[in-house]
Amino acid sequence: MKVKVALIGAGGFGQIHLAGYMKNPKCKVIAISSRTKNHSKKTAEKFSIGKAYFGDNNWKDMLRKEDIDAVSICTPNYLHAPMVLEALDNNIHILCEKPICTAYKELEEVERALKAKDIIFFTSFQKRYNPIFPLLKEIVDNELLGKLIFIKYYFSHYGPYKSWNALSDEKWFFDSKMAGGGVLLDLGVHCIDILRYLIGDYKNIDGINTNTSCINMEYEDNCNVLLRFHNNILGMISVSWCNYPLEIMEIYGTEGNLRIDFHSKKPLTCQPKVLKANKIIKKAISQKKRSNNYQDKLIEHFINCIIENKHEHPNFEDGKRAVEFVLEAYTLNRK
Repeated sequence: MKVKVALIGAGGFGQIHLAGYMKNPKCKVIAISSRTKNHSKKTAEKFSIGKAYFGDNNWKDMLRKEDIDAVSICTPNYLHAPMVLEALDNNIHILCEKPICTAYKELEEVERALKAKDIIFFTSFQKRYNPIFPLLKEIVDNELLGKLIFIKYYFSHYGPYKSWNALSDEKWFFDSKMAGGGVLLDLGVHCIDILRYLIGDYKNIDGINTNTSCINMEYEDNCNVLLRFHNNILGMISVSWCNYPLEIMEIYGTEGNLRIDFHSKKPLTCQPKVLKANKIIKKAISQKKRSNNYQDKLIEHFINCIIENKHEHPNFEDGKRAVEFVLEAYTLNRK
């Protein structure tokens, strides 16, 4: 038996999802929906998909009419919550692009609906599938750096429509009503998800500063957030749409520190050098930059969980906590 999959939103991110499903022998994409007829038809032809829906309410028709087991939601942010709720109404498993919602009320509605269903819900946090992160978690859990005191995550690129080519004329990332936020909602959710995975949930946000440095938009294109985790480790997340693509994590403990440059050929370095004698750290240092598409690994995990009826991470709660982090930070910024 193959998992029958549908896609809502045939733009750039949607096509990345489609590529992952097409590589997976355990599923079959039977339908897609997109706002425009031309876009929907072309994508269906490109990926040899039998059904192509289009129009403003195309996704509702598809979810109600087709025999679907699972759906990927890859639309502008403001549509995520209503689409998730419709999929839940139709008992369809869900892989939703981040952010899964843009408001507290939406999170509450989705959580309430999800509790009444036995539905597999995945948030599209593909970064978790980088093999270096389980090794970093081992280092943290085994206190190989001593007591952790500070962790910093910096993530940047040139911004939407510069770092990738848009497949649609609709520049929704810069529309406050469609996007619901700026760079923190776009990139910051990835950062907080990885930090929660590595060291646990955050306790509170101590401060935020933002700027609109290079894009004419209402929300921020540069942002720094100071936070504290439940184990009293201090943290900082810095994200930007205005500079050279970088992704760097620094972890500081009482007995040493790590620096991970995810764009480097050999991402991890450590101080002091004596740490290199540890077999876990040695294995982490030996990791090379991967060109793997982590979205494919996420999709494989999602499909396997559906087949085996397993509720695993990155789930709704992971997506929810990431959105709550951003919304709380935005509240501080507006005081």
